[in-house]
Amino acid sequence: MRRLLAVVALLIAIAVVPVVRRAPRPRGTGATVERIAERLIAGGATGRELADEAIRDVALAVGHHSAWHLWESPRQSLRHGRGWSHQYNTALMLVLRELGFDAKLVHAARVRGFGHPWFMSGHTWVKVRIDGYWLDACASSMSNRVGSVGFVPLTEELPLYRRTRWAIGLALSPFVVDAVWRAWLSGDEMPAWVYEERR
Repeated sequence: MRRLLAVVALLIAIAVVPVVRRAPRPRGTGATVERIAERLIAGGATGRELADEAIRDVALAVGHHSAWHLWESPRQSLRHGRGWSHQYNTALMLVLRELGFDAKLVHAARVRGFGHPWFMSGHTWVKVRIDGYWLDACASSMSNRVGSVGFVPLTEELPLYRRTRWAIGLALSPFVVDAVWRAWLSGDEMPAWVYEERR
């Protein structure tokens, strides 16, 4: 049994290590939660306008959608300018908290939207409390505003815990590895859901 486990571990390493080592390099501006918050505070906006500016600045800092870098922390993701919803929206939550807002992360197994009515995916976003109401906020696009995020949850909205984040990342990893190898072996473009510049 030990030998079988060793062989399985070796095969996994052979598949995963090249995917990690050849992942695209950082293209970010070195943005941090603290620098974004300081700049926004200096701008003088308050309330909903301030939260909208936070969405825009985090979305601008994370210029590449990437499921290829699942191992990065949200702060690393922000600094490197790439990430997927739990990474960039955790960064957004941290910026909003730094600005004094009450904010928390939620997720749904399926949401529909992002400019394509047929598109369905799991997603993580922020709930921010403004004027006594919990409103949706998401840094998936610079055009998003508090309460107007470009998607609709199709399944139950649940709190996002640290263990949920890890579980989702681990569950997604085999699909990312498979998609990267398929693109490499076929010579096709990398699928947009794995890595693409955000518009």
